[in-house]
Amino acid sequence: MMRQPASSPMVLAEGSEFARGYRLGRVYRSGPTGCEVIWQEYIDPETGEVIKAIADFIPADIIGREISRGSLRILRLPPEMGPNVAEIAQEKSPTSAELTRASNRECYILAAQNLIDKGTMKPVRADFVKNFDQLLGDGLREANARASRSARGAKCGTALVMLRPPQCGETIYRWWRPWVASAQMLKMDSFRNCGRKVGDRYTDEEDEFYKSIIEVRLTEERPSIASICESVQAAVRCENERRLALPAPEATLAVPGYNWVWQLIARIAPADHEVRTRGMEVAYRDLHTLGLGLQVTRVLERVELDEYTVDLMLFLRMIGLDVFLTREEASAFGLDGTPKRVILSAAVDVYSGAIMGLQIARSSSIEVTLRTIEMIYLDKQPLADAIGAEMPWPMYGQPQTLALDRASVNMSDAVYLRLSHAGITNLAVPAGKPFLKPWIERFFATFGALLLQRFTGRTFADVVRKGENDPAARATVTLDEFLEWLTRWIVDIYHTRKPQTLGKKSPLQTWNEAVAVSPPMVRADQKMLRHAFGVTTTRKATRHGITVEDIRYQHEEIAKWFLNETERDLTVVWWEKKIGSIEVYLPDGRSVTAHCVDPKWSDKSYADLVEQRMAEKEAKLFGQRARDRATVEIDAFTRNKAALRGLLPIIPTGEELATRTRDFSRYMGAPERRPETYGDVFDNEVQPCSPEEAMPGSHPGLLASQPANANDTGDIME
Repeated sequence: MMRQPASSPMVLAEGSEFARGYRLGRVYRSGPTGCEVIWQEYIDPETGEVIKAIADFIPADIIGREISRGSLRILRLPPEMGPNVAEIAQEKSPTSAELTRASNRECYILAAQNLIDKGTMKPVRADFVKNFDQLLGDGLREANARASRSARGAKCGTALVMLRPPQCGETIYRWWRPWVASAQMLKMDSFRNCGRKVGDRYTDEEDEFYKSIIEVRLTEERPSIASICESVQAAVRCENERRLALPAPEATLAVPGYNWVWQLIARIAPADHEVRTRGMEVAYRDLHTLGLGLQVTRVLERVELDEYTVDLMLFLRMIGLDVFLTREEASAFGLDGTPKRVILSAAVDVYSGAIMGLQIARSSSIEVTLRTIEMIYLDKQPLADAIGAEMPWPMYGQPQTLALDRASVNMSDAVYLRLSHAGITNLAVPAGKPFLKPWIERFFATFGALLLQRFTGRTFADVVRKGENDPAARATVTLDEFLEWLTRWIVDIYHTRKPQTLGKKSPLQTWNEAVAVSPPMVRADQKMLRHAFGVTTTRKATRHGITVEDIRYQHEEIAKWFLNETERDLTVVWWEKKIGSIEVYLPDGRSVTAHCVDPKWSDKSYADLVEQRMAEKEAKLFGQRARDRATVEIDAFTRNKAALRGLLPIIPTGEELATRTRDFSRYMGAPERRPETYGDVFDNEVQPCSPEEAMPGSHPGLLASQPANANDTGDIME
């Protein structure tokens, strides 16, 4: 190895500023043998000890040797020696942030050098990558030790400054190479060159003043940049007036323009800006960072369910049912024909993205949620065939996990009990965090963007976007039309549309390929499904058994109970999808499965029963005109015959009816009724005679034949 020539002695000019390692010094006297210097006060980055300023003497040979090695760096020359080197190479001495960063890099450099000295690692980049975990552990221990030593003299509650460790072995290798090349002298990095460049129009003091005003104005009211700029400019002018009015006037601040205020607002961290202008909840929802996402391996492993208020006005009217429902019945079902918004409850399979269940309702309820979950189990191909869809809808089966938010409906005991009966794991995620149910939230966004925009009567997401649009006046779609096009859109468009995710196929293709490898489990236990989705009600036990919707169910245990017990009200679980059997709970705790007496309903649904009733309703109309005419003619014949015999009742007049009412209630006693004063018993029955008529001889036929008797006392018993 070639020996380097020895360095010659060297002295520095008086007034020169230099750096020796971490320490900064200034030459105040030079001589032929060396320089007298004053070391500035500094903080030891390893121990945190504050080293006070002190005078020292550095020999000329040491100065020459360290300058040749790069250990001693000249920062600033005296003004009389021409252009200042510091203004060309470095504007300031190393800051505390730069020294902290240098100390952090040194921890990992020393860890690498230690492994090289032990022979564990070679000084090549490949070994740095291979031994990165050990380098990272050793470097972190050293960095933590230095941070603990520097915090010993700090106040209680002061946060430790911990920098981010390197992410790979190549980074440590890039730090180690210049350290070795410069005779193990650590250099500062380019940290001071990051961010805003030198030469800005406004000083740091001015920027801090501008930011203090911006922070006050930047709130959830979301004022315009022009309004914030006006506030900043007004505050600067007032501050300048205050400074000029001081006994010793201070320098004034520059008044910023619109662009500079806008740049200062743009420099605010996105999280801070979103919290200020939108609130913590919205900021957490919109800026929550995401990674790979939820990973599932098969269909129906996880199903997400949620509700969405449709941004569309619909006429609540089912044209197909108008011929079967009266006005009162339609009003009872909520089909009054007025334009209203409805609730869409949907369930999405996470693996394939297919729609497993769908329900429309006027408001949220437990029944809507249960019907949506029930639809996951049911074959939906008949729905696709009914609306004329070209593609199939083969998605159904037993879900393993159901993700629901913590709405009051989903947290009810009824939903928990039904899901436990169905064997579904209930995963209740916190409300207001859509990233925990991303698939169903993404479906609702796609639904609004691709389907709702095709109809008139949209309500839009907010009043700003709505503008002057009157959705109720522009509504044109009825509820049954919307249901038909919604089903058609899901089957023929959504299920066949490839998402933007790389390597992802359409929901229908993904479902078919997954089912070919691992078919979903299909529940055949009707008893379990009845408990999960059936309606619980009470029916009386009779000798015919139990009657539900005009269908009779019988069982031996029900017959025994009817004959031996007096309790007649029994609890019944009835499922509309399979009405051939019901679950009956006896008061003593036993339960039995009762089957329908008529075997033709054993494998039917409530829809079949409704269809049968509609057919019977039409059958009842057969011959109705002839029956009505015959009934009217029979009644007319009977009335004529009764009139000839005087058997028709005579309808009383109003006066006669009032007299009859008074006579019928004459002797009724009541607390609020005053007693009536009654006359002689023969009042209104026997007309009294006048005195003249009472004289003898006034009635020739009665008294003339009898002589007058002066002693007659009038006693008829004498």
